[in-house]
Amino acid sequence: MRIAIDIDDTLTQVDRVTVTERYLQERGLKYNLVNPDAHALKELYDWPREEFTKFMKSGGDKLFLTAPIRKGAKETIEKWKAAGHEIIFLTARISEWFDDSVNDSRRQLDDNNIPYDEVVADVWEKGEYCVEHGIDILIEDNFEICKKAQELGVKAIMFVDKHNLAHAKEIKYAGSNWERIASAVEFIIKPPRPRY
Repeated sequence: MRIAIDIDDTLTQVDRVTVTERYLQERGLKYNLVNPDAHALKELYDWPREEFTKFMKSGGDKLFLTAPIRKGAKETIEKWKAAGHEIIFLTARISEWFDDSVNDSRRQLDDNNIPYDEVVADVWEKGEYCVEHGIDILIEDNFEICKKAQELGVKAIMFVDKHNLAHAKEIKYAGSNWERIASAVEFIIKPPRPRY
């Protein structure tokens, strides 16, 4: 199987509020926290795009590049790799915010000893990418991306967290931890035999 995995909020757990709050305080900026569980930086505060772009360019990318790996992710991916599955990290990290989104991501994976075959960055239409590149399974936390991938016939597994909980039942496969993600992948690879 070819398995594509998102990095931010899927492989890792990103705490956007702590770092952005410090950034705003240090600069005396008075934006209001709108949604502490927001997945997108633009929805976190009532700040303009220019401001969160400044945040990213002034070291905010470290928020994502140093985020801790979720419990069980490394071990699960190691098992898949050992079983002969191809691991592709597929991220929407854009060059506007990261100096070198592919190599920055590779360094993060290497620093955490996460095995992989390929890293692809700056891809928002992940379902289309999976179809075009013969990827069987997509593990992703963004509901819209999972929904589109699922509609295209890709086996999407949504990593469930606060920002997407309301949509968890709209995606066929979902899990709130890596043990459940591993179970979903196992079910896709070896579906149970029908009972007669």
